[in-house]
Amino acid sequence: MAKARGIGPPALAAAVASIPASYLWLRYRYPTFWKDVDFVKRFARLNSNMQRQLNAGHTIVDIFEQKALENPDHPGILFEKEAYTYGEVRANAARVARWVTSADPTLKKGDAICMLLQNSPVFIWTWLGFLKKGIITSLLNFNLKPSAILECIRVSEAKKLVFGTEFLEVVEELMPELQALNVELWMVNDSGMSGIEYPVGVVSMDTGMMSGEPLASEPMTMDEISSYIFTSGTTGLPKPATIPHRKIIRGIFLHAFSDLTPDDTYYVVLPLYHSAALFISVCATFYHGGTVALAKKFSARHFWDDIRRHDATGFQYIGELCRYLIAQPKRNDDGKYPRKLKIALGNGLRPEIWEEFRSRFNIEKIIEIYAATEGNAGFINFEGAVGSIGRYPWILKKLIDGFQLVEYDFATGEPTRGKDGFCKLMPVGQTGLALFKIDDKNPYTGYKGPKEKSERKIVRNVKTKGDAYFNTGDLLKMDDEDYIYFMDRIGDTFRWKGENVSTVEVAQALSSHPGIMEANVYGVNVPGQDGRAGMAAIVPNEGTRLDLGDVYSHVSSLLPDYACPKFLRLMAEIEVTGTFKHKKTDLVKEGFDIHSIPEEVFIIEPSQKAYVPLTSRHLSVIMAGQSKL
Repeated sequence: MAKARGIGPPALAAAVASIPASYLWLRYRYPTFWKDVDFVKRFARLNSNMQRQLNAGHTIVDIFEQKALENPDHPGILFEKEAYTYGEVRANAARVARWVTSADPTLKKGDAICMLLQNSPVFIWTWLGFLKKGIITSLLNFNLKPSAILECIRVSEAKKLVFGTEFLEVVEELMPELQALNVELWMVNDSGMSGIEYPVGVVSMDTGMMSGEPLASEPMTMDEISSYIFTSGTTGLPKPATIPHRKIIRGIFLHAFSDLTPDDTYYVVLPLYHSAALFISVCATFYHGGTVALAKKFSARHFWDDIRRHDATGFQYIGELCRYLIAQPKRNDDGKYPRKLKIALGNGLRPEIWEEFRSRFNIEKIIEIYAATEGNAGFINFEGAVGSIGRYPWILKKLIDGFQLVEYDFATGEPTRGKDGFCKLMPVGQTGLALFKIDDKNPYTGYKGPKEKSERKIVRNVKTKGDAYFNTGDLLKMDDEDYIYFMDRIGDTFRWKGENVSTVEVAQALSSHPGIMEANVYGVNVPGQDGRAGMAAIVPNEGTRLDLGDVYSHVSSLLPDYACPKFLRLMAEIEVTGTFKHKKTDLVKEGFDIHSIPEEVFIIEPSQKAYVPLTSRHLSVIMAGQSKL
């Protein structure tokens, strides 16, 4: 009879002894293993929950209706001194849908209308009301010039323009062109004013007489278009990105690690015509059954008072918004709130102010995200790594391989290819052009209009023949722990003295000076010189007299000589887009011409270790191609 086999004392001792050795080997060979495993588990849970929601086929309208049905008396929107429950918002959306049907019975699912409205509860329920009808809403940036607004209306192929009383003058200016396009004008009294005179050709969108009883929504699939969101227009005319319903759901899940609940109040100051405010803030809050505290616009002075007044527990930021808040004088009530401020989520928070922002204002968790309105994927930094936009662990790369950093040609901005015809991949620690793989789970829907506009954002044959990737146009870098960092926009990086200069890196160096509130960095042409010289428009902190010798010492200690700005332009404020992105086009055109620029301009003078006023003598030497910058 054979003896039973087992582990004897010597074998057991050897097995136990091998455990620490295996652990040490793993820590040496793969120090981030357990962190990566935890990351992948969280990512898988997020992806599974999101896919389940997408497969259910419920649009944001369906989701909001269900929340309103379950808890009609729960606060839905707080705005100034007004408050609206979920039930009231739902009823007002139904009134909008009924009014649209009565005003134009021919308006059907798939038709487009444009909305030119300021932040208000009216915006939200008007948007929901149109979505109930299956009508595509083209959301217009009211900060644009009238000519640009007209172009947005034209490319939207909209049948109607819905606008608020605040924009009546703009609409009247565009009236002849709008009539030529056969665009009907509907005006919403979103200001609460009485006695408004409606010009000939403008219809009052008075929905108050309509029934607010529940109204069935048009059946919609995840792939049907909900809205057009326009790109920021920092470098040209905005383009309308198509937003299918699935993209709204995906935007909601950027809050997967925010732990939002029905008890939370989320403060929204960004403009609702942009995806950051409407989808990632408002829709995500509704998805979790919480309350939206809405501001008409951002105010650095009143921001924290509003947080306290509304008992807010979270908010969404844009990087420059954080800098404006940091620049405010310190107060005794900084960081003190009725309830814990549990979450700030957004993009563009600069590493040099990250910790100060979090600690001064007592924010429990900061989640930095990376995504583009027209893009097909992104990153979430839920681990709190300062300055990072997210992480892409080795395990995840092996599982899905959906992201690449590739070498690019500086002159053309296009990916560089090897002899095999495929893109050259960048190693860890080096900056590359960020590409996201386009597939069934991460589709790219592009822009409305000619196919060529959308096609320009696609890079094909990146790693294998026939593959396709979305070109973000962003330069990112990955460190040896797989954290990703934003470095620059490809069009913003410039070349000087044979070296690439990152506008973001230079702006961070300038902004870390205690006397500078913000800096906008760009390259300008200099006669007789190759490339572009660095120039920065800077705004001093209020009440500060800048010591430009100290500024010189500061930047020269942080940056190589070629990256130090050659010109400084002192400004009272820097022009930004509606989502606080710096505008550069006009600054680049104006350059350093002191005869046409109203502000003071300074030139670097290494011999004096300072920036000195740019004079006509300096300018004549530069324009003659004789400068030694």
